[in-house]
Amino acid sequence: MALSNYKSTQVELNVPNKVLGTSISAINGYSYWDHANGSADPWYSGSGTKKYYRWTITFSVTTQVHGSHLTRDDFKFNGLDIVVGDWIGMATSGLCWKINSITSKDANNVTCIVEDWLRYNTFRASTGNGAPVTGSAVVFSLNEKGIPMLDPLPSTVASLFYPTIASRFEYLNPQKNYVLEATAHGLSKGDIVAVSSAGFSKANTATMGKMIGVITEAGPGPDQFMIMPNNQIIDFEPAIPGSQGDYIYVSATGNYTTTDTGKIAFLKIQDSISTVLTGTVDGPTIPSGHAIILNDQTITFSGGGNLAIGDINTQINSHSANTSVASSTTPTPTVEVSDGGNTIYGLVGGYVPFSAIFNTGDGNTTVNFTTAGSQYAGVSTPEDMKTDIDAASITNLTVTATATVLTLQEDGGNAINIYNGNADTGGYHYVGSSNISGLNATTSAPGTSKLRLTRADGGPIDIYESTEYFRNNVGISSGHTGMFPLAMNIEQGIRTGGTTLVSDINARDALTAQAGDQAYVTNKGDGEWGLYLYTGSVWVEVSNADSAATDARTLTTTFTMPAGGFGNSVTNNLGNISPGRKITTVSVEVHTAFTGYSGDDPDMEVGTVADPDAFVDCPSNDLTEQSSFMTFPEYVYPSSNTQDMVIRARCNHYTASAGNVTVKVTYI
Repeated sequence: MALSNYKSTQVELNVPNKVLGTSISAINGYSYWDHANGSADPWYSGSGTKKYYRWTITFSVTTQVHGSHLTRDDFKFNGLDIVVGDWIGMATSGLCWKINSITSKDANNVTCIVEDWLRYNTFRASTGNGAPVTGSAVVFSLNEKGIPMLDPLPSTVASLFYPTIASRFEYLNPQKNYVLEATAHGLSKGDIVAVSSAGFSKANTATMGKMIGVITEAGPGPDQFMIMPNNQIIDFEPAIPGSQGDYIYVSATGNYTTTDTGKIAFLKIQDSISTVLTGTVDGPTIPSGHAIILNDQTITFSGGGNLAIGDINTQINSHSANTSVASSTTPTPTVEVSDGGNTIYGLVGGYVPFSAIFNTGDGNTTVNFTTAGSQYAGVSTPEDMKTDIDAASITNLTVTATATVLTLQEDGGNAINIYNGNADTGGYHYVGSSNISGLNATTSAPGTSKLRLTRADGGPIDIYESTEYFRNNVGISSGHTGMFPLAMNIEQGIRTGGTTLVSDINARDALTAQAGDQAYVTNKGDGEWGLYLYTGSVWVEVSNADSAATDARTLTTTFTMPAGGFGNSVTNNLGNISPGRKITTVSVEVHTAFTGYSGDDPDMEVGTVADPDAFVDCPSNDLTEQSSFMTFPEYVYPSSNTQDMVIRARCNHYTASAGNVTVKVTYI
């Protein structure tokens, strides 16, 4: 069971706060919290003392008059301005609930489902009863910092209202304890969390560049967690491009882009959740000439007579570029509601186990009813039946339940057919005569369609009309059921780069790096370490074991006779030269003249494996005299190479019995 996400209201200049006086007239329990907080949770659905955490409420609305021409309806707020994510608080006690979904609304009345967010009221009350009560209430919204906006307050509020509301939002303030969702995340309190295209995970050296915060609670439930964010999380900017885990940069023109420009603005945490509004009227029509203002764009329906749903759909879509709203049609759901009075036991219920076969257009699915005890031991009542039907994962079938009523809704435009399986232990079947479900065996599909409006970027869909033909004839009013994409501001001003330790080049390339970051590679492929700088597009080597260990950038080796070697010569490796280095000088210093040799005069060669005398050849020196020789190669080892160049010196000694010589290679 997912909690609805925290959603803020970004304050707009010259638009007043929406603070509506209301009066709650009806309250009915809707659902229980499904997950125990610890082994002794007394209020969740599996407890014998379970309490509702969601309720259906109905309330009237007093119009709020103001001086702004920038609202949906100029100079006023009313019931049509109430959206999912708003809050409602009791005017006397200050206890409040979040609006989770809206069933119906007009200017004066709203029916909606409200939620005890994080079960705050439940655990505040000694009885676990966190329900709203009838009477005066206030609808308000939260700003981008998670603080309630309560100016101007209606005259109906009591002295306790404001301090109670303020205290409630200091407790687990949603911006400082942000609730995110990831199925079976496995995260624990204290974990550092990173984000990537794969979702949320515990950060490591490879993902630490995209860490977003620290886990403060590994819940509520198995699929949610709360973080203390590293920086503010924003949810009011629809123009954030890319996908979850992308860096968002500032382009040369000042726009947001996923192209690396060296200037990071945000880290995208979550893709947008579409705002979707579905009409309540089957096969709607609109009279020609009727006009609505949809997200500040006037749409005048034309064509003569009454326009059918296809024409309404087409004309709304012709303005999508300016409204960000797409129109479509969706089959009218098939709904079946149980009738407890028409059952063998006089209520919806049967003695487990029993079974039934459901067909809602996707073939037969057998549901085995084994869950029991929500109301009576050994008896499956509506809430238990819902558990077992949900477990069968029937396509397009949504099940809701109260203690006494089971409701099935098929959203694909198909009939609902139910066939009997095994009888309950009393010998009675699921549907038909002497049934235990109170459901019809067959419920035909309506065969009609409804209009659906979708805003993919998650923003609001605001509708204004002087006469309410559209709201009444289509069944859609203004709403904001989605969320803009979530992003974290990860850079302000000059950024400080970091250095990450990795084992090899592959691990370096797997890092999520930003311009200025460094990587220390313990083995860059030749058994030596290397230090690399990320430019924003490529890694550049800035140092290695050879350059760091060499005195004055000089490679040195000494030969002392007698020496071994192969035949008449011996070879020493002076060291490695990295790509991009230039050899400036090579010196041969004979400290003790070579004697006791036979054949040719001893000499020295300096070069590489491929070219042994590339820098010093035989004719340029003579080791039989105490002297010094120097060459100036001015050789640059190309930076395009990926491996170091090994410098070697070969002493042709011709079996000399005495002698000492030093070779030095200097480079920059």
